[in-house]
Amino acid sequence: MIRPYKRSDISKLHISTEKVFNRATKIHNIPKETTTPHHQLHPPKMVINVPTASLEGKVALVTGAGRGIGRGCAIELGRRGASVIINYVSSKGPAEEVVKIIQGFNNGAKAISIQADVSKLSEINRLFEEAKSAFGKIDIVMSNSGTESWDKTEEITEEKYDHVFNLNARAQFFVGQTAYKHIEDNGRIILMSSIAAGLLGVKDHALYNGSKMAVIGFIKAFATDFGKRGITVNGVAPGGIKSDMFTQNAWHYIPGGSPEWPAEKIESLMANHCPLGRCAVPEDVARVVAFLSSEDGGWINGQVITISGGSSQ
Repeated sequence: MIRPYKRSDISKLHISTEKVFNRATKIHNIPKETTTPHHQLHPPKMVINVPTASLEGKVALVTGAGRGIGRGCAIELGRRGASVIINYVSSKGPAEEVVKIIQGFNNGAKAISIQADVSKLSEINRLFEEAKSAFGKIDIVMSNSGTESWDKTEEITEEKYDHVFNLNARAQFFVGQTAYKHIEDNGRIILMSSIAAGLLGVKDHALYNGSKMAVIGFIKAFATDFGKRGITVNGVAPGGIKSDMFTQNAWHYIPGGSPEWPAEKIESLMANHCPLGRCAVPEDVARVVAFLSSEDGGWINGQVITISGGSSQ
């Protein structure tokens, strides 16, 4: 007969978390500094062998990939084994740097850069034709191109409206449409939206908000239309990303913000607004894009994933 546990037995089994940590530090020679908050630590450099997360053998095309979020996405896709086409408009030097980084992984991933202005349909068609000619196929398309707008609503001109919607909405529509013509069955298409699209009402941001809201509509429709070939279409809606344009744009989101503030103050105030206490970096978006591009993300379709650390909830 098995005797039931008594309270005294359980108390003997109890070991405090502090004792467990102290024993672990002695056994593994872990320095006391590891008590630093986890978000301040450098992530371990390791490779997790999860086949469904790998992009080995895949070919990805990333628009606007010479800098910022696009750059981060291209590098992460390459790190996971995908060969990547780096699209740029005028920043050839930065685009070539991304190519070198991906080639430096030595994991079989290849990379090339292709200049094309995705605000023009003829250029989009050329981009896809050259990409497919170089690699023979396209499995993943990440549409990242876009522009900001901080014009007072009552002062927006037709020309300004057309410029913002042409790049933020029209370009992404035709990138998605053209991707469908060239992408492999069971491919992945990811479009770029924003937390400003329906999640936040921001002063002097009507054009940007509206253009990014249009992208959400495209995502929902594409997911329905392209599903017959097993192609998934999703979007990401980042917020507070510390990229090359962070300082010149972030102050707008801070009540009473000023472009005269130093970068450190802007970043600190933005970080304080986030429950996680920091600003995001392009890699935070890139990892979600890589997940959606992988087999692991195969049953996610027609969704827009908010990536804001909880600052837009």
